[in-house]
Amino acid sequence: MSRATRQRSFPAVRPAPATALVALLLLQAAGALAGGASLMASPRGGIIKLPPSDLAGSPFHDFFIPGLILFFVLGLAPLLVAAALLWQPEVATLEAVNPFRRQYWAWTASGVIGVALVIWIAVEVTIVPFSVLQPLYAVIAFAIIALTLQPAVCAYYRR
Repeated sequence: MSRATRQRSFPAVRPAPATALVALLLLQAAGALAGGASLMASPRGGIIKLPPSDLAGSPFHDFFIPGLILFFVLGLAPLLVAAALLWQPEVATLEAVNPFRRQYWAWTASGVIGVALVIWIAVEVTIVPFSVLQPLYAVIAFAIIALTLQPAVCAYYRR
C-alpha cells in the first residue's frame, strides 16, 4: 500500500470529544453545502430569501462568490476533514504542510476550519443584516475550536 493511502494507527477507542468534533464538522458541512449550493443556484438570493441589497458595501454584486466560498471552504472541507478524522488516512502532502508536526494533519485542519468559520461570521455580521444563524454558527465555530484543543482530542490525534 502506498504511503499516501496508508491508514494511521490510532488508539481503538475514540474519546467522546473527538466524536463530538466529527459531529460538529458534519453539521457545519451540511449547513454550508446547502447554503452555498442555494446561493450559487440563485445568486440574487431568491432561494433563501436574501435581497441583493444585503451586499451593499461589500465587494460582491450577487451571492455567487460567497456561495462558492461557503460551499467549498466551509462545506466540502469540513466534510473531508470529518471523514479524515474518522478513517485517518495518511496523506503525505497534507502532512508535509502541517505546522504541528506532532499532530495528525486533519486535527490541524479541524482547528483551521473553526477559525475560518469565526472569520466568515465576523465578516458576515459587518456586511449583512443580523440573522439568527450568525450566533448559532459562531457557537459552532468556537465549539469546533474548543473540541479540537480539548486534551483528549489532542492526545488521540497525536502521532
